[in-house]
Amino acid sequence: MSLDVRALPAALFGSAAAERARVTGWHRAIATELPTTRRIGFISLAPGTGTSTLAHRVTGILASRRSEPVLAVDLSSGARSLGARLGADPTSPDDTRAGARTSDDARTGLPSGDGWFAVRPAPHDATDAEEPAAAESWLSEVAPIARFFEVTVTDFGVRHPLVDLATCAALCDVVCLVADAGRTATELARAVAPAIVSLPERPGVVLALVDHARAGDAVARAVDGDPAPAVAIPFDGGLQADAAPRTRPAERALLRLTAALMAASASEVAA
Repeated sequence: MSLDVRALPAALFGSAAAERARVTGWHRAIATELPTTRRIGFISLAPGTGTSTLAHRVTGILASRRSEPVLAVDLSSGARSLGARLGADPTSPDDTRAGARTSDDARTGLPSGDGWFAVRPAPHDATDAEEPAAAESWLSEVAPIARFFEVTVTDFGVRHPLVDLATCAALCDVVCLVADAGRTATELARAVAPAIVSLPERPGVVLALVDHARAGDAVARAVDGDPAPAVAIPFDGGLQADAAPRTRPAERALLRLTAALMAASASEVAA
């Protein structure tokens, strides 16, 4: 029995073509050359949302699709932070990097992998009175070398709006604000987004809403673009196991998220 394609709805082909166009556009946004450096920061308002997981997967996507290496920065206190997931050894301050004048200077002493270099400040001794704030570590160890990398991805981990979220966000060109996809957590993230973009540095914001409850993407679709682009990240066994995604929807969501972060600008969020 032969298939008469003339009987198939034209919308079927139209929707497939539209999907291909979207994916092509995402790949283009991820791989395109940049006129200046792009600093992406991953921040969450509560633990356990998947901030380091997303920072890790986005770093991998960028590293595999761009011609220049990505600088991955681990400033999260979590046990499974970005640096740990990359397998990067802790790094110590270095005079050559601090006064870097070339790309080789900037990469001195940094652990590296397939398409990335990493800054992972070493844990401080227990005798230290207190660990320096994440923003201070970024300014001392990342700021002198970030200009030698087209893209910098920083895992800031959990930051509180009344403590240091604004300070960390101000170091970024775009903030990926990671939250659970439930209504309450999403509304909190939506409330914080305009405050971030109203900072003097005017960072852009993209919401990454992780569907831990496997409830679907209805909430993300309802808030997308108001007040910031929102990308639903579906539950995926691979991501839960700290591995590559196992499902096409999760792969597609990570591509979309990476593209949105590369394309985001302050104008996309209403002040």
